[in-house]
Formats: sequence, C-alpha cells, structure tokens
Amino acid sequence: MDKALKDRFNRLRGQLDGLEKMLADGRDCVDIVTQISAVKAALSQLSLVILEDETNCLNMNKKQRDNFKLLLNRAIK
Repeated sequence: MDKALKDRFNRLRGQLDGLEKMLADGRDCVDIVTQISAVKAALSQLSLVILEDETNCLNMNKKQRDNFKLLLNRAIK
C-alpha cells in the first residue's frame, strides 16, 4: 500500500472512530449526520485513489486515462 493510500485510509479510520465516539456520547443528530457525510466523502475519495491507481496499470494513453478519471469522478460523487 503506497503512502497516499495509507494516509487516506488512516483519515477514514479516524473519521469512523470519531463517529463511533459521537454516537456513544449521544451527540446531536445534526453533528452525527455531518460526520457521516464526511465519512462518505472520505470513502469516495479512497475509492477514486484506488481506481485511479488501477488506470496506471492499464495500457491507456493520457487522453484515455483522463477521460476514464473524469468518468470515475462523476460516477463516485
């Protein structure tokens, strides 16, 4: 696992830990939903990093990779 991927994964883990603590502490539902949104966004970004790394392994030219990344961004967000 490369450093960028590990950093994103650790950030996601921290957000999930924060969410668990918020639930245990009985925090306000608006704060909890906000944290859930942050977790979803972090998970989407992790997915993008993984999929973008895969495009580098495929035999695509730069334009094909750029188009593929654009499609990934639209699909995941």
